[in-house]
Parts: sequence; C-alpha cells; structure tokens
Amino acid sequence: MIKGIFYQTSAATKFFIALFFVFFSFFFMYVVGIFVVQWGFNINIIYNPEVLQNYHNPETIKVLKFFQLIQSVGLFVLPPFIIAFFYFYSVKDFLRFKKIRSWYIIFLSIIVVLSFIPFSNLLSYINNQLVLPDWLNYVENWMRTTEENANTLTRLFLQTDTTAGLFYNILLIALVPAFGEELLFRGVFQRIFTEWFKSYHWGIWISAILFSFIHFQFFGFLPRLFLGIVFGYLLEYSGTILLPILAHFVNNLTGVLIAYFVSAESIINNSTQSFSFIEFIYAMLGGLVGSVCMWLISRKANRIL
Repeated sequence: MIKGIFYQTSAATKFFIALFFVFFSFFFMYVVGIFVVQWGFNINIIYNPEVLQNYHNPETIKVLKFFQLIQSVGLFVLPPFIIAFFYFYSVKDFLRFKKIRSWYIIFLSIIVVLSFIPFSNLLSYINNQLVLPDWLNYVENWMRTTEENANTLTRLFLQTDTTAGLFYNILLIALVPAFGEELLFRGVFQRIFTEWFKSYHWGIWISAILFSFIHFQFFGFLPRLFLGIVFGYLLEYSGTILLPILAHFVNNLTGVLIAYFVSAESIINNSTQSFSFIEFIYAMLGGLVGSVCMWLISRKANRIL
C-alpha cells in the first residue's frame, strides 16, 4: 500500500524525502506558471526573462504577483499533503487538522500576534544593525541587495487602490502563505524534527530557523525566527495546526490592511532605520502582554505529538 509507505523510516530519511517532494512540487508548479504566463499574459519569459525586471510596467507586477501565487502553492501548499499521504495513515491526523477547542484560545492567539508586533519591530531594528567583518563585505552587500530587492517587490505588490486589489493581496500575501507555510514548517518539518531530536522544543526552534532562512531576507531573520517560534508553540500548546495558521494569517493581514489604509512604505521601512524610546517601551509592553497570553494558552495545553 502506497499510503503511509515511509511511516517506518527514520526521521532523517523523512526529512530528505520531504525536501525532494518540496522541490519537485515547486518545479512542477513553476513550469505550469511559465506556460500560463505565456498563454494567459502573452509574455514569453523563457526567451525574454528581462521583461520581468521592468517594475515600472503594471503588467510586469501582475505577472510577478501571479508567479508568487503559483510558487507559494507549489512550494508550501501542495507538498505537505503529498508528504502526509506517504508518511502516515491519515493526512488529517499527520498535519493535525483538529478543531480549536474554544473561542478563548482563538482570542488569546490574536492578542498574542498583535501584541508581539512592536516587539518584532524591535527585533527588526536590531537585525538591521548587522555589520559583517570587512572580509565578508561581498556577502553583506549581497544580503543587503537581496533585502532591498525583496522590499521593492513587496512594496509594489502591496500598492493598490481598489477593493479587488485588496482582496487579491489578502489572498496572495496573507491567506496562502499563512496556510501553506504553517502546514509545511509546523505541520511537517516541526513534526519531523521533534521525532528526530526527541524534543518538541528542538522541533520548534529548528523548524523556525528553517522557516526564517528560506525567505532569504537576512535582515529580517530575527523577527521571522521569533514568529516561527511563537507559531510553533501555539501548535504544541493547542494540538491543532489551525491555531498557528490563524495567528500567521492575522499577522500578515495586519500588514496588508495597514499598507492599504495607510501606506505600503510604512510597512517596509517600519522601525528598521531608527527606534525611539517610546517605541522601545511599546515593544517591551507588547512583548509582556504577548508572553502573558502565551502562558495562558499553555495552561490550556493539549499537546499531541
């Protein structure tokens, strides 16, 4: 029987097989995306890849946003279901699709995410002060260039003045990443690392490091690592993947809404160049409130490994 065929394999083997499924799914959806762009947008990016570098062309942004959606599905959404099918007798149980037990936990989780935003901004500011030794100048320049390019694209993606554009951004930037990334990093990798190192703490931290690294935005590594850890403990405390998905969605949705109703610039450059004493106080208070809420959630713990 094919279903659950890798159930008895070691955790290390499961990890590398999972990586194979992830890369295969990503490559498949990437190829699908190329054909859809060629036929649907009438753009041949195989022979003219430079057209995707013209960020001043609105059609280019449409194509890039479509590619972002396709790649997110291929990289994050599809692989967890494929992996779960081959790793366990029940896809639902492997990924821990269970009902959230109370509205109280949902409410606390939302407060956790919103409270930790100022603290994440502080981590972002600290991370942005990173300076590598002179002999690693090339690496630092590459990291900063990568960060600037990612910020530019994010800013362009977030810019919209229509309701349809807002809902598309919610789908592209909030819903799909929250659903897919949590399934892959918490639902799959956290489970594998927990089995591998015999500790759910190690599972949470290692999967959070992988989660932050895979974005290749190194000057945002610390806040993303922190959020990954929070999402990981929400999963272990609640026993359901739906809670970190909800928390991740609320975090991303907040950014999308601020960009729409305020400005995309305020999201990209928030607390990376300077950090006032008042902002520091907000960060500490937010961190304290978020920590208390996490403690309250942990008291309701129903950890199922």
